[in-house]
Amino acid sequence: MEKFYLFAAGLLGFSVPFAAASFLILGSVPLTALGIGLAILAASMLLTPIRVVPPQAIRAMLEGSISSLEAILEEFKVSEKGYYVRAVDGRVYVYVPLGGDHGPPRSEQAPQGLIHRDDGSRYLVLVPPASELVRSPEISSMSFESAVGYVMIDLTELADSIEVVTDGFITIRLRSVKSHVSAWRFKQVFGSLEASIAACIAANLLGPTRVVDELEEPGSKVIVLEVRPT
Repeated sequence: MEKFYLFAAGLLGFSVPFAAASFLILGSVPLTALGIGLAILAASMLLTPIRVVPPQAIRAMLEGSISSLEAILEEFKVSEKGYYVRAVDGRVYVYVPLGGDHGPPRSEQAPQGLIHRDDGSRYLVLVPPASELVRSPEISSMSFESAVGYVMIDLTELADSIEVVTDGFITIRLRSVKSHVSAWRFKQVFGSLEASIAACIAANLLGPTRVVDELEEPGSKVIVLEVRPT
């Protein structure tokens, strides 16, 4: 995105002197017209917003969806950590084990309702806030680290910077986190909003994922994910 504006600024910086030189020195009307046209194009590019929806609005929509999920979790009285799983329809779902942890479901078929049965195990199935967001072809074609950085920093501005370390688990350090979700059951099942987004991306790109741990530190947050490749 910054490259787009840098290119537009460079084009404007070139076109104005080019038009002036063409008119004053060369006396060429066609070259002068070309320079003016390039200047108008560059100015239009600089004035065109790249994002239709501002990051604050995206964050608000994601945070707003948490309230309804919290109500469902409260109704079912569940607090077991859920598994983020990408189904064959391309959407990421969270499977919350009912009656004990059975591990992630073995079937990749899209669930047909709130309660999913798989090989004798029962799960409460919910759609995480970022499911549709990470489903986009743009994000699906990125590496995990690039996708997390793009969503967390560029798209939602949830954090100022990230660091990803893979050593059996995936450890993500976010600095200057801006969201503050207080829904207790949501955080128990889905993780924080940032952890939920990271787990969604991991499930979409790597395999069934679970938020193992989160640690708050001064100025930063550490998220630990466990990926179970299929």
